[in-house]
Amino acid sequence: MDCISLNTVSSLSGLSKRTLWRRVADGLLRTQTLGAGERTLVALDDALALSRLRVEPDDRELILDADAGIAAAQCDFALLFLAQNLPEEAVRWLDAAAQQNCPEAMHWLGRCYIAGTGVPADEKAGMEWIARAASRGHATAPRMIQYLTKPSPPPPPRPCRPRIGPRRNRPGSRPARAE
Repeated sequence: MDCISLNTVSSLSGLSKRTLWRRVADGLLRTQTLGAGERTLVALDDALALSRLRVEPDDRELILDADAGIAAAQCDFALLFLAQNLPEEAVRWLDAAAQQNCPEAMHWLGRCYIAGTGVPADEKAGMEWIARAASRGHATAPRMIQYLTKPSPPPPPRPCRPRIGPRRNRPGSRPARAE
């Protein structure tokens, strides 16, 4: 039986750990404990039944790997959350992967900070994450930094409008000359 941690079940379901523990106590979730004092794991099938994500069959391995702490899987799992409009949860997984020096996660985390997706907008923090991704060899991060730091172009000039008709005297202006 494939099992994942309560934290990952909480992430998938959106339910608190306390609610999950009640479901374990009520026998609604199958669990496995590895030994005395070890963490309790929940059956992946039971967790998927509670999932707020649309999960494809090939995502099972991804979830197991993300739960096991594999940074690339955590990043891909985060992208599932982003794609399904759960940005706060995505940021949690991106942060976990970025803390393990995953350049792709750093890049996406930076983008989230800049756009304010799942976190309050913070351009400085976003640029720092993208710069870290670039320093770790991320392919597009250097171009992203270049794009974000180039000065904005000046606004286009306003078109001139030809004057139509005779010039009128306005208060405080010189009178029009007779021709």
